[in-house]
Amino acid sequence: MVLSVKRKGRGSEKSLRGLMIGLAVLFLLGGILLTRGLMLPCLLMTGAYFWYSWASRREYEYTIEDGRMRIERVSDRGRTVLHDFSLADTEALARPDDPSVAPYKKGGPEKIPKYDYTSYNENTPYYTMIVKEDGQKIKLLLDLNREAISLIRSACPGAVRC
Repeated sequence: MVLSVKRKGRGSEKSLRGLMIGLAVLFLLGGILLTRGLMLPCLLMTGAYFWYSWASRREYEYTIEDGRMRIERVSDRGRTVLHDFSLADTEALARPDDPSVAPYKKGGPEKIPKYDYTSYNENTPYYTMIVKEDGQKIKLLLDLNREAISLIRSACPGAVRC
């Protein structure tokens, strides 16, 4: 099973893009009205805007097959495998407010690396997955559908709590 998640931009990214556009327009007007020396910052700000727009696009793909889960980042440059682990190593899969994943919350007693591969869409529920990868516990935030949850449940029935 393959599940694709396209990340929506955060509010701070939208403000940053607005600031870049505003500065580019300001430098353009300054270059037209005051001195042509301000045209170079306008050109650089426009280039920075387009580079940031290109670099901030994120799409993830979760692949579940043969008892393994692979998470990849998909971009124009190709695919990058971010995580590849056995589903048997899953310790917990639950909603973020579930008591089984409470010790791994920010400020909780267990400190483990966190990786967020969600879409940032408020209408899409996300799940917290605690898994051992290469001998180290990690926390994954994922947008999963019912089919993916049932596949994970069949691989490790005691770990899924949703």
